[in-house]
Amino acid sequence: MPQIPQSSHQALDTMSESPTQPGVYWFQSESLFWAVMVEVRLTNGELMVWWPPKQDEPVANLKGHWRGPLRSSTGPLNE
Repeated sequence: MPQIPQSSHQALDTMSESPTQPGVYWFQSESLFWAVMVEVRLTNGELMVWWPPKQDEPVANLKGHWRGPLRSSTGPLNE
């Protein structure tokens, strides 16, 4: 699992609320000591994330800290 590099901590806003738009985010659940990179997608009108061992977990169900959305250096994710 990718972990947040130290230099990224200053570059991203920490959000206590769930994301409100699709994109790539760092997420640290209340039960983990590190953050993981997740892709938030809009599926059937609801923001969802793949979260092991579950697929398409509603973002609203995940409790923890969010950072992002991350900006792509090569352009939008869905080109």
